[in-house]
Parts: sequence; C-alpha cells; structure tokens
Amino acid sequence: MQFQFFKVSPKSYGGDLNKGKRKGRRPLDPKKPLHVVMRSTKAIKRLSLLRHHHVIEKILRKSAQRFHICIYNWANSGNHLHLLIRGKTRTEIQNFLRTVPALVAIAVTGAKKGNPFKGRFWNQLVYSRMLTSWQREFKSVLRYIELNTRETLGLVAKRVRDTQALNSG
Repeated sequence: MQFQFFKVSPKSYGGDLNKGKRKGRRPLDPKKPLHVVMRSTKAIKRLSLLRHHHVIEKILRKSAQRFHICIYNWANSGNHLHLLIRGKTRTEIQNFLRTVPALVAIAVTGAKKGNPFKGRFWNQLVYSRMLTSWQREFKSVLRYIELNTRETLGLVAKRVRDTQALNSG
C-alpha cells in the first residue's frame, strides 16, 4: 500500500500516475517544497541503491550545491529514493531533476562510453509532487521519509510504518 502522497493531482507529475497520458509541463514553484521519488526495479543485489549509498549521497550533495537546491530530507530504500527539496528557480529544479537520476544510474550501473547499461535503469520519469502546505503536508512528508528510512534499517516493520504514516497524516 502506498501512502496518500501518490494520488493523481494537478500538483504531481511523472511516475506511474501519468503513464500513457500526454506529457505536460511539470508543476514547479520555487516557493514551495517538492516531494520527489525515483524508482528502479533493476536496483537489486549489486545494483541496489543501498550498496551505493555513499556515492548517491555525494551526488545529491554536489548537485544540490551546483543547482542551489535545499534538500530537507532524503531516504534510500534500496530500489527507490525519496527526496524533499526546494529550489531557487524553475530552471535549477529542472536541471537537478534531470542530472541526479542520470548520475545515480551511471554510478550504480557502472555504465560508460563503450560499456553501456542494457535497457533503462529507472522505471519511469521522476515522480514529483508540489506540496501546498508548509505546515501539515511538509511535516507529513518529512515523517513519511523518516519512516521509510527506519523501515530500510529494519527498525520498523512495513505494516507498522503504513499504520503510523496514516495516523500521523
């Protein structure tokens, strides 16, 4: 069961939600935070995002600095990444959302010129949802990302996590 953040909304873009539909402009507002999810079913065993945690952290830190992005929190769940970010301009947010998935995929797969990765690493376009409330929604997504991290570390069982997330939202 996915949590309530993954509803079809005029404020969301990418992922499974818009599959097969006409692609429009990604809703972005530099004044509002953005919940971002990157998912890959190929990220298992040696391609697991958890095995490359330090490299991914370095990519996020450098890209955030380069594109003036504030990362409030992020979680690595092995096969997907959650980010809670905000940027200064639409262009910088777009550049961050274009660059980070590419750099992570290259780092994880070891793809390079002359030795490409077969197929696509990420399942769909990066999912993003613009948050409307700095109070309720922002705090709810922060809690969700923290619970995701605890689940990955084995500190919280999945059923408990879903119940906690629903009760706190």
